[in-house]
Parts: sequence; C-alpha cells; structure tokens
Amino acid sequence: MKRLIIVTSLLLLCFSCSKTSKNTINYTVSPVKENGESFLKVKTSFNVNSIGKTTLLFQDKAWGQDSLHNVIKEIKLLSEEGEITSNKDSGWFYIQHPKHIKRLEVEYIVKQDSEGDLTTWDTYRPVIQPKYFHVFSHNFFMLPKHIIDDSEDNFNVSINWEGFEEDYKIANSFGSNERIQNIENTSEEKFHTAVFVGGDFRIHEMDIKGNKVAFIIRGEWEAFKDSTMLKVLNKTVNAQHNFWKDHTQDYFAVTMMPTVLERGSSFQGSGLTNSFATNASNNKYLDVEQLVYLFNHELQHNWTGSLIKNDDEEKQYWFSEGFTEYYTIKNIAKANVYNLDESYFIKEFNGFVKELYTNPIRELPNSEMNYDNFWSGKEGMQKLPYRRGALLAFYTDNKIKQDTKGEKSLDDVLLEFKEDALKSEQKITHPYFIETVNKYLKEDFKPFFDQHIEEGRLYNLENIFKDFEFEYSPTSTVFDLGFTFSEGNKSVATINETLEAYKAGLRVGDQFKRISVFSGSITNKAEFTIIRNGKEVDISYLPVREAHIPQLKDNVYNKALLDF
Repeated sequence: MKRLIIVTSLLLLCFSCSKTSKNTINYTVSPVKENGESFLKVKTSFNVNSIGKTTLLFQDKAWGQDSLHNVIKEIKLLSEEGEITSNKDSGWFYIQHPKHIKRLEVEYIVKQDSEGDLTTWDTYRPVIQPKYFHVFSHNFFMLPKHIIDDSEDNFNVSINWEGFEEDYKIANSFGSNERIQNIENTSEEKFHTAVFVGGDFRIHEMDIKGNKVAFIIRGEWEAFKDSTMLKVLNKTVNAQHNFWKDHTQDYFAVTMMPTVLERGSSFQGSGLTNSFATNASNNKYLDVEQLVYLFNHELQHNWTGSLIKNDDEEKQYWFSEGFTEYYTIKNIAKANVYNLDESYFIKEFNGFVKELYTNPIRELPNSEMNYDNFWSGKEGMQKLPYRRGALLAFYTDNKIKQDTKGEKSLDDVLLEFKEDALKSEQKITHPYFIETVNKYLKEDFKPFFDQHIEEGRLYNLENIFKDFEFEYSPTSTVFDLGFTFSEGNKSVATINETLEAYKAGLRVGDQFKRISVFSGSITNKAEFTIIRNGKEVDISYLPVREAHIPQLKDNVYNKALLDF
C-alpha cells in the first residue's frame, strides 16, 4: 500500500576527487557500530546557497509516518563553522554558514528508531541491523533545496558505498552490486522515492527482453523458494510490459523483506521509480498467490501512478489504486501467472465487491479523500478508493466493450493515457478522464462518474451485471465478528444477538485475555479467551453472516463474457 510511489541510475565519488558540478550532490555512506548498535553514516558535499543559509530537505512526515527526524542520531558540519537547526513542521534542516564559501560538507548518522520484531509498518522507517539495512531515500538522503529549485528537477547524484565488507551486498532502485553509483538528470520526486538495501540479501538478476531485472530478497521463507518467486516475477514483468507495449527500462529492481506476524498473513508493497519494494509475514500462513497479487499490483504502479500521475494525489486514488487493482487481477488471469485464470479474477473481484459493500464509510464523498484522512487509520478509509475504483474500472471496461461491439476496451483508454503522459506529461484529472473515456462511449460518462466517484454513491451491481448479461448470485457470505470492541480492544462493547459470536457464548462486558482473528477470512475461526466472573472461558466461531451483496458466478458463461 501507499502511497504509493518512484527513481533512476549513478558516478565516481570520493570526497577528495568527487564530481563538483554546481548541480551535483555527493554522498558517501559507511557502516558505524557503537555499543553493539548499528548505524549508517552519511557524508554529503554540495555547492552552498550563496545567501549564507542552506536548507536540506528531510521530511518529518511522509508515507503515513511521522517524527522521521527522530532517525537522525547526530548531524554536523565538516567543512566550515556554522549552525544547524531542525524544523520538523516544514521538513527541513537549516544550515547557517559564511557567505563566501563555495561548498559544504555535512555528516549525519541515521539510526533505526523502531523496536522489537520487524512488522510491516516498521519497514517504512529506516531498518538498520548488524546484518543488513533497508531504507527509503526520503528518510535517508538529505537534499539541498536550492539545488533542487535551481536545477529545475535536473540534478546529479553520486553515491560511494564505503567501508562495507566485501561480501556485503548493496542494491537499490538505481542498480545492484555497485559500490560507486551515479544518477544523472534526476529530480527530487524520483530520487526521494527509492529503496536502498544492503547486507545479507540475495540478488538474482534476470534478462527480460534485453532489460535487467533484479530480485533482491533476504531471509529463509517458509512458504516458497526463491526459484518460485523468480518464475512469478519473470512472467509478471513480461505480461505487463507486453500489455503496456513498453520495454524501455534498462533496469528494474524488486526488493523483498520478511516481517513477523504470529498468526495470519500480511503483505505490503510500494511502487517506486524503476522498482518496487515489498515485505511479507514469513510464516506458514503466507500464500504464494498473495505474493502473485502483490508483485502484479506493485509493477502496475510503474505506469498507473508513476508514469501516469494523479493531478491531486489522494483525490485520484480511485484511479492510481483502483484501476491498478482491476488490472492486477485482469493481467494475472489473462497471462495465467502462477497458473491462475478467470476463476481467480472472479474470486478476487467478488472480494472487492464484498469489501466495498461492507465498508462502514462506503459512501464517503471523494472530496473527503485527502492525505490526513487517508492515513488517519479510520476503519475502511485506505481500502475505499481501491475498491471503488476497481468497480469503476470493471464497469467502464465492459461498457466500452458493449458500446463498441467488442472492438475496444478499457485497455485502449489506458494506452491513450500512457501516450499522453509521455508526450505532454498529462496527469489524471477528472475532466481529462471523462473526456478520454467519452471517445469510446455512446453517452456522456460524466453523470455516472459524478454519482459514484465524486458523490461516492454505491453502485447498483445487480443492474450492472444484468446490463452486461453476467450471471450472479444476489447474496453472499461476508466476514463479521458479530460484536464491537470497547476502547483499547479490552472487552465486548456491543453484540449482535443474531450472529455467531452471541450463539457461541460471547456476551457484552466479557474481558479479553487472548484474541486470535484472521481479519477478513470467512474460513478461519475467530478464537478468544475471555475472563468472566474471574474464570477463563475459551470461545471460537466462524465470524460470518449472510448479506445482500451480488457476486459473479464462477462458470463457463461468465468466463467467456470476460473475454480476456
């Protein structure tokens, strides 16, 4: 998830002989160990701002994380006397220095500020351990604001990885197995949306139609062998590049980190420039099919969200995330990745429908989709644009096929978006989206779009399925715990007496000692140990209920209609 996200390639660097072009930023990165803890030391040199005050970009709040300035252990000037201050609110470090000097050398140390077992959420902060590191560039490399501004998003970066042991792997969004790297003609957006890893990673490199793809993974996984994921990645890259008619990337990286989860599975990814970063729970509950989805979703962001950008990021998440969801399952089924076919598409699409229809904020207007709300943690907020947009993509795809008698589809619209982005850097706006889609339809698309995206009204799927002649079931089984938690998840606040929780014996006021729930699963029992009248009681049940939610039937007729 995320945001969701971008980067490029690098040159010779040592601080005595580094490249000194006025728009070049030099970095030297080296390992540091103190009192058994591991850190990364970064030295950077660059031309100063002539006014005597240089500003370094280092966001304190990004990608749903805050207090990122806490990962800076110390910072100091090496070249001149001066004063460094931090401004967390604006996301900068300010350096006061003499006006007459030409270049500055700054040194700072980055630390890991999360503790305990590594979770999915922790990976979006620097992870720096004795055997490895994993960091995203926006909370690793400080960028001088005046160089970003003066170079008009066209500056150079040089990185020297110094002092690491010979067998210590170095890999990132710009290259793999390179100790000296040069990125030329990059931008703040591109450079600050990259992943950097090092240590006990395994780097597998593949040649796909003349382009290098690096799969960068660490840990011993319970659910799969590296070779399995290499096959999945190879087929995924081929399928998506063929769909987009785009084989122009000389290098692409995929990183994968293991995280800890006691029960159930979790996985997450971020699409980046020429790369995507993933992490997943390393346990027996992880399924390769989940990773097939993850790889395809994140690679899809190489175009929807990266090349084809949103004009107002969160306001168009229905596109960059929702359309990415739809084409993730469509391309998997079409290319038979991991032998998955139209049955997989129908299963996953039905899951999207359930999640939208059971979302407590399913009719939230799009105007309320902003950064603060999206990252607020409010139930249903992050999945809303994914599911709402995926259903819009399904409708639009089938509507275009219907109106053009099968000659065109939503595929043609996306390829037009790609060409416009390449030619004029056109971004997705609501008027542009509607205008482009209208080229393929008999009637104006705006009323439908306004009703279901702008206003957020729920789709009438029964009418939609009938209109496109899909066979469907009017009801389905959905996940429902059957009760609500008190604040802090300490006890049962309210309970629905018609559902399985009550039938299994759970009551209002029961205090939880142990909770084991596979969130969203209708096949795994919810298990609790509760305290009632001073005694422990074990309760388990399937957390399900029947709901009036239309679902596509998995049959030969519907598979033929999908026409992949």
